[in-house]
Amino acid sequence: MKVSSHRLGRFALIGVVATMAAAAVVAPVAAASPPGLYVAKTHSSDANPCSSSQPCLTIGHAVSVAMAGATIHVDEGMYAEQVSITQRLTLIGEHAVIDATGQQGGIQPLAGMGIVGYGVLVFGPNASGSVVKGFTVEHALGEGILVAGTSKVRIQDNIVRLNDAGFNTTMTFECRAQGNIPGDCGEGLHLVSSSWSRLIDNLVESNVGGILITDEFGPSAHNVISGNVSKNNLQDCGITLPSHNAMAMADPTKGGVYDNLVIGNVSEGNGGAGVGMFAPFPGTASYNNRIIHNTLRNNGQAGVGIHAHAPGQNVSGNVIMNNWISGNGIDPDSGSGHPTGIALFSAAVPVTVVVSNNHIANEFWGIFRAGAITIHGLSSNHFASSVTTHIN
Repeated sequence: MKVSSHRLGRFALIGVVATMAAAAVVAPVAAASPPGLYVAKTHSSDANPCSSSQPCLTIGHAVSVAMAGATIHVDEGMYAEQVSITQRLTLIGEHAVIDATGQQGGIQPLAGMGIVGYGVLVFGPNASGSVVKGFTVEHALGEGILVAGTSKVRIQDNIVRLNDAGFNTTMTFECRAQGNIPGDCGEGLHLVSSSWSRLIDNLVESNVGGILITDEFGPSAHNVISGNVSKNNLQDCGITLPSHNAMAMADPTKGGVYDNLVIGNVSEGNGGAGVGMFAPFPGTASYNNRIIHNTLRNNGQAGVGIHAHAPGQNVSGNVIMNNWISGNGIDPDSGSGHPTGIALFSAAVPVTVVVSNNHIANEFWGIFRAGAITIHGLSSNHFASSVTTHIN
């Protein structure tokens, strides 16, 4: 109860105290937090109560019997399974490995959309506030970790590697190429239509692509991607924020990748761009994202790329600031033709972005622009002598 800052009269104060005292007598005791659950590889069984002395054998069983809000502790070892979280849970691994080899399952309605074969899924509004921390997730047909249609999820201190095993097949919808969108099987760590979430201090390596933020059935907005290392994902970008929703321009409640913060990450040795913000077809929008204090080096395409391919798109308002960029490759969409630090391209729509105080080395083009591009902050960028042409 908020009390006015004005001084209460004597009788009013007595009334307030009496009311509070009565409430103290009749108010129910707050419900206790759900008990913790435990999973282990030894001395365990799914017939056990999942206690510390009688742990469960599988993560999936512990998830299925947990109360909302519970914490599940998973002991070290390899767990050959697929984990689906649909209510608020905290999943803590102690050197635990989730090996999703051969897992092709999923849950509705995602399975009906062809989204199957992940290692760990956090899905739906009831899963808001969930945490996945301390796992190695590997060998999934699709994503190692997929967060879909939810919010306020924290994915922290995980190793996500050797996933997207269905690449170059038609085994799932995500593994099939769709126009300009490659069949990347969802990449290693994927937020789809999820907002206010945090991806923190994860190592994402040797997948088809690294970290992917998309908007297929709703916006992905206000997320923080911080302190991650995305490396050696050889067929796609290290960190990608592409819009895949044709309603994104018309209604930001239905789609769009916007107001995300990508800060303090390392993206290196990936096949595509270090960081990319892309709008591939009309109606799509990836805008007002901030790419700050990242190290982007030795990627197959530009260190940072922004692409708009058609009318009716929005990639404006993005900020590229205080990054260290070096040794990256050609940006084919913009036609840069040579190794490029930052590539900005629009085929049809005017685009306005901020590019400031970046440190760029070992590139032919420091900053390459093609199309109707307005850039604020150009004079504040720093170019090493190893950059042939600072700005085209």
